[in-house]
Amino acid sequence: MKRTQIDDYKKIEEARDLEDVVNDKRKAKRANKQKARRRNRHYNKNLLKHLTQHFDQDNE
Repeated sequence: MKRTQIDDYKKIEEARDLEDVVNDKRKAKRANKQKARRRNRHYNKNLLKHLTQHFDQDNE
């Protein structure tokens, strides 16, 4: 199982795909569930940022 990569933004076609793409392989090793959710929010934010940047570039 691979960790979420920045290039995974290419796999997102609809909003519901975001949850499927984000994968934290260390989820079981996190200190608690709150820290795992925080890490996933970080991955979500990162992917959305790259998606919007590349979406804007593709439309130009």
